[in-house]
Amino acid sequence: MTAPFGDLLQRIRKPENLIVDLSRTLVPGESSFSGDPPFLVLPWHRHDVHGFATQVLFLPEHAATHVDVPRHFFKDAWGVEAIALEHFFGRARALDPEGLPRPLEETLLRKLNVAEGDIVLFVGNPKLTEEDAQALLACGVKGVGVEAESIDEPPFPLHRLFLKAGVLIYENLTGVAHLVGKDILFFGFPLKISSATASPVRAVAIILPSEDASGLP
Repeated sequence: MTAPFGDLLQRIRKPENLIVDLSRTLVPGESSFSGDPPFLVLPWHRHDVHGFATQVLFLPEHAATHVDVPRHFFKDAWGVEAIALEHFFGRARALDPEGLPRPLEETLLRKLNVAEGDIVLFVGNPKLTEEDAQALLACGVKGVGVEAESIDEPPFPLHRLFLKAGVLIYENLTGVAHLVGKDILFFGFPLKISSATASPVRAVAIILPSEDASGLP
């Protein structure tokens, strides 16, 4: 373990740091996006027959809370397994789009302490415009998350803008309102699936005291 990462672990292990689950539960039979197949759970081994139980999952990549990666819209771009782990966690800012001037501007975002390398999470469905996306890109964010099933609608201009720039997109989050105005560390690690366009994640945030938030990755 490197010294900087060890120091980070010591800072987030404090008992007063609150962990918030931002993930929706995967429920058999439910679809997360119109046109996608449902998530299914098939019994395989049984306690009464084999002495133990296992199940087989039929799991769409974009089921429940998930992360979209560049291959989702760009055929030769990185799949989930090719992306360095540091892209899936780091300092985050939660914003409530209600009351924010629109379109978003880089100067406003910086006043809200959005910095290069941050992951920006939005309460609800912010209905971001291309101008909003450009402002986020200008700040150098590495991830954007929404509580809606999709960050935009066909022809998906925001997916193309963000993913082309290597910015990851988290969709179907929940509980983001609890994080507004807080200093947080976000984790949204995917399954390591070869060539995947997306992956379900267990998204969580750790709320930190302000003095522990400086210098986060």
